[in-house]
Amino acid sequence: MFLGRINLDDIRDCVREALLTGADRGQEFRTMRHAIIAELKRLGHDSSEIKDALIEWNKRCERVLGPGEDERQLFDYVDWADKRECRIGCNALKDYCIGEESCQFHRSITRRKRAEVENIPFDINELETYLTDRFKAEAYVMMLIVRALRRYQQEKATGEVMFIGFQKLSSIIRDNDGYNLLPMQVFRIVQALIDEGIIERVEKGKKGTFSRLANGYRFLPWRGKEYP
Repeated sequence: MFLGRINLDDIRDCVREALLTGADRGQEFRTMRHAIIAELKRLGHDSSEIKDALIEWNKRCERVLGPGEDERQLFDYVDWADKRECRIGCNALKDYCIGEESCQFHRSITRRKRAEVENIPFDINELETYLTDRFKAEAYVMMLIVRALRRYQQEKATGEVMFIGFQKLSSIIRDNDGYNLLPMQVFRIVQALIDEGIIERVEKGKKGTFSRLANGYRFLPWRGKEYP
């Protein structure tokens, strides 16, 4: 049995359950077909191995696809996905999620992301001194944003890249520091932090709080007093 040659512990729980039990027809079938392909590609299996796994999965589904139909609905889809960056996120599988606290995959990813950002790549006290010397009173607000980003990174276990909108940053500062900033003020100061080489914008346009677009930011190894 091909599934016996797959390390099922590496696959997120809802997809593993689908592999072992099959799926209903319709949207569940289409979602899990894509999820199985994306997961096995992520784990390094080639297209031939993925097709073998789908053959076994098909036998467990509510209505088994017959010869010809399985080639069209399974094999052709693997070939299509193989030409693309085929991925699946937990949000796309929310209807099949067993719960974050119970999901081994989610716990593993969270542990890895927390380990990635255990430390930020500069001394935050040295940064505060530098900003105070350079920007005077405005340094206080700049440090509020730096600390809000760091808080969000740690609490949400975002990993190195934080996808967050200006409204969300404003809300974090309001709720934790009692300081009100308009999103446009946050935008201006974030740009100043980028100009100073403290953070960088690494990706644009992902959905954020209240469906607004959220950019991805990452802390840089700021060089402290050596920074020009």
